[in-house]
Amino acid sequence: MSKQSEPREQTHSVRVRIAGDEYSIRGKGGPEYIKRLAKIVDSYLSPVVQRHPNLPRNRASILALMNMAHDLETQKQENQELMELVAEVEK
Repeated sequence: MSKQSEPREQTHSVRVRIAGDEYSIRGKGGPEYIKRLAKIVDSYLSPVVQRHPNLPRNRASILALMNMAHDLETQKQENQELMELVAEVEK
């Protein structure tokens, strides 16, 4: 039997600017999706870099990721609460 391969998403390379630096990002999901993700990353990293200009970039990135993780956890909690409300209404 021949095994058919699954269709693969095309990989794109996109130039983006994050916190004033330009990067070439390769990924799946299309150029606009990659640009949108880069814009989100920039929205977290740029304020940290602006507030702490002498902080090494790797440390600024960790602070930005901590802020992003906090927002993610907040959204997860809100989602859970909404799901519980929906479940209650559906009873």
